[in-house]
Amino acid sequence: MHDIEGMIRENRRVRRDFYRCRIELARPLDKVTPGQFIMLKIPSSEIFLRRPFSIYDYGDESVTILYKAVGKGTRALASARPKERVMVLGPLGKGFQLFRGYTPVLVAGGIGVAGLHLLWKQVSKEGHFFFGCSAEEELALLGKITIQKSCLCTIDGSAGFCGNVVQLLEHALPLLGKKPYVYACGPEPMFVGLKELLAEEKIPCQVLVEERMACGLGLCFGCVKKTLDKREPYKRACIEGPVFDLWQLSL
Repeated sequence: MHDIEGMIRENRRVRRDFYRCRIELARPLDKVTPGQFIMLKIPSSEIFLRRPFSIYDYGDESVTILYKAVGKGTRALASARPKERVMVLGPLGKGFQLFRGYTPVLVAGGIGVAGLHLLWKQVSKEGHFFFGCSAEEELALLGKITIQKSCLCTIDGSAGFCGNVVQLLEHALPLLGKKPYVYACGPEPMFVGLKELLAEEKIPCQVLVEERMACGLGLCFGCVKKTLDKREPYKRACIEGPVFDLWQLSL
């Protein structure tokens, strides 16, 4: 983990409030595990605290994030221009773990695709990717990820299955073969739905949670998630996460 000076090379609007930002770094990131994140200093004098972003992709001396402009910080980032300088702290947190003998099943809800993109690059040959979003125009968030129409869904029914991604997965699970292992990123209600769906077979599942973070270093305890650990139920998303075992979360 290092605090690295960077320069924005591209900050492109993908669709509506969604943006992809590529940052050139003064030095390469340390080894990255899919699911880890960075803390980014937004190039604005009005934004004091850094913001956390999943590592969407990275190269020898670059890192890319995919984000939605929803608050003051991300809206300020969306207005940033190429050649503006930033500071990148990372990689941070605990990423996904892969286990032999299982079929990887990735489940992304909306901007949750940002946290699964790197993992998919590793497992695309043997895995399955299910993506759900609000409407057809948000399918652009998939970028270069190519998946079958049967693995897509939209809430409004404008593309693929009409419904949410957990409902889509329910229909598909019997067709995925033996020993599926689910990896998910999306809103918390999606995790609740997954827990109900996977409970009967107790299918293993890791989820990447998205929490507000002030430091990203475990010092402020502002990003805790409640777990079923009776001794220490509250875990920091920035240290013990952001990837958790679904069956250990209190939802």
